[in-house]
Amino acid sequence: MTLYNKYKDRVNFVLIDIDHKLAAGQQLLLDKYFRNLVPHVVILDPSGKALYNEPGEVEEGRVSGILDQALRGASVKPESER
Repeated sequence: MTLYNKYKDRVNFVLIDIDHKLAAGQQLLLDKYFRNLVPHVVILDPSGKALYNEPGEVEEGRVSGILDQALRGASVKPESER
């Protein structure tokens, strides 16, 4: 909730519960990014490029850092390039 409260006016958050029927947009995201491990965190830039796409829990500070960089317009290397 802390991340949501900090970024809610600048970031769109989408939660997907794979145990329930999904909306079409949620299904598209699931098909494109999900790797069958829960939890799974994906951070997309405005163009849809994955800046972070990893299974497992992630520290709030890590997510906040990626979001801050992206919101400043700074180049953020995708996780796969780090």
